[in-house]
Amino acid sequence: MHKEHFQAAHLPVRVPRGYEGFWAIMLKLDKQQGCFTVADVDGESNVSVKCISKYLTALVNAGYVEAIGTRHHAIKGKYPTPLYKLLKHPPKAPRLRPDGSLVPGSTVHEQLWIAMRNLAAGFNLAELMFAATTDDVKPDKQTAGRFVRQLHSAGYLAVTRTTRRGGVNGGGGAAAWRLKPGMNTGPLPPILKHINGKSVWDPNLKKFMGGAPIAREVKS
Repeated sequence: MHKEHFQAAHLPVRVPRGYEGFWAIMLKLDKQQGCFTVADVDGESNVSVKCISKYLTALVNAGYVEAIGTRHHAIKGKYPTPLYKLLKHPPKAPRLRPDGSLVPGSTVHEQLWIAMRNLAAGFNLAELMFAATTDDVKPDKQTAGRFVRQLHSAGYLAVTRTTRRGGVNGGGGAAAWRLKPGMNTGPLPPILKHINGKSVWDPNLKKFMGGAPIAREVKS
């Protein structure tokens, strides 16, 4: 039987983006070019054009963006592309519904990340969940434990106490953690991305943490 051999290789990839990433790209393009198209945003992203268009529609409906014309192409038969310009420039990405109405409150991961940054002396899972709880956000144990494990694996957290009952308080025998001083990277929570496996993307640093995505090349 033919035996396959694999060679690991780190490959440059376009960064996957959420609405924070889309907004950062739009701010940059608007400053550099004065306007932009969906294709311009897609050129610096790694998601479907449909996702970008959906967020852009919400921004137009909310009055953050306006359509100012079209960009014509040299290719015969290709339809003109709509051009957009920012009307407002808040540094933080607007969180919007499709109709343009604002989504109130924070996400669970945002609240967990804020709590980690505030609990400088360290925390166990129960303390983290309590600190992250608001009237609108109530983290459950499974979500909080998974977020902690992801950040620990990516190098954000140091284990300060262990338990023999591995897995009860977040897995791996860890019972308490603290955010490493050098890993308090900014206000946006790290995000788990699936690219050739699981990788943690830090939107504050705009890079992958704990190792870049790896692709495997088959040797004949």
